[in-house]
Amino acid sequence: MNIERDLRKGGITIIEPLDTSTVRSIAKNVSEKISLAFPNYGFNLDDLYSKFSNLPMYIANIPAGLSEASYFYKNSSVYFRDGMGLADLSKYAVHELIHNLQERKDEKGNLVRLGLCSFNGSKICSMALNEAAVQLITSNILESTFDTVTYYDITFSTISPNCYPLLCNLISQIAYVTGEDVLYESTFNSNDHFKNKFSALCGDKTFTRISNNFDTILEKEESIIKLNNILQTHDLKNTKLNNISNKIADLKEQIKTIYFETQELIVTSYFSTMYDSLITTIDLERFRNKLYNFKDFLGSNDNYYFFNNYYIQMMEKLDKKFDVLSDTNTYLIPRKESKFSKIIKYIRRIILKKQFENDEI
Repeated sequence: MNIERDLRKGGITIIEPLDTSTVRSIAKNVSEKISLAFPNYGFNLDDLYSKFSNLPMYIANIPAGLSEASYFYKNSSVYFRDGMGLADLSKYAVHELIHNLQERKDEKGNLVRLGLCSFNGSKICSMALNEAAVQLITSNILESTFDTVTYYDITFSTISPNCYPLLCNLISQIAYVTGEDVLYESTFNSNDHFKNKFSALCGDKTFTRISNNFDTILEKEESIIKLNNILQTHDLKNTKLNNISNKIADLKEQIKTIYFETQELIVTSYFSTMYDSLITTIDLERFRNKLYNFKDFLGSNDNYYFFNNYYIQMMEKLDKKFDVLSDTNTYLIPRKESKFSKIIKYIRRIILKKQFENDEI
């Protein structure tokens, strides 16, 4: 096995190994942070330190645009971009050392599972989904806060504005549906609990489609990075420059389309299924609150009306179901106008106002 050759395929070249003292400092820092952030997940501080402090770690040249560090499972080693101090080394080690915790290998030493990602021969499933989940966990460990950013003409909230921001937004949407604990537990322990729960709520086909969309977004983002590196490192003629710029613009448009498709699939598959299980007025109100609060995770732009329209449609359905439940439950106080009706009218006014303002621009 030629590790250095495999690394070079990814553009990574080793400069030198980290000294033992630095490796131990990184291992101690990351072990403490993981144990503190996830006290109920069975992590033992000493075991984590022992595991991490024995991993080979290197300083390396890493292509611009890629992450500041990289975990290579073939030799269970971590590679850091040249020029970082200890604080940054420890910071960027968190994501990579979580990958080490995720590793599941067969008797021959072949990787068969990495968190949410499974390996079956040449077929790799849910790689991007796992990367997003690990980065979400990493951001929580580092006590990051949510920030509003705009990429690909999409404005959204993300806990990781500089690393997988779009995918972290989408995985946060999914975690809102399933609950964070089952996502974190499956990501750390490399099992199907999260997949099974999401599939039970939204369907197996939905899970597969969303997972594939994550992979596609990640692939296209990596293609953009490579093209940007060509623009920055080569003296190109105008024709070649324009061709690459057009390719980048096209890839960004494709990412935007896939993002909205994925978001809408999460919304419709979950809330439409959840609606069918509502049997009391209390259920209706809880459903409305959960749907309303989804707006905090929503990606949008000036011409995006899907969620508002979907919300109105659901409020209308809830209003009708409320009527039925009110008629069949005599202990309820007769109503003049339901909360759902008032919300529908208010949202409609907001949408019409926004559409009018956009038309005027």
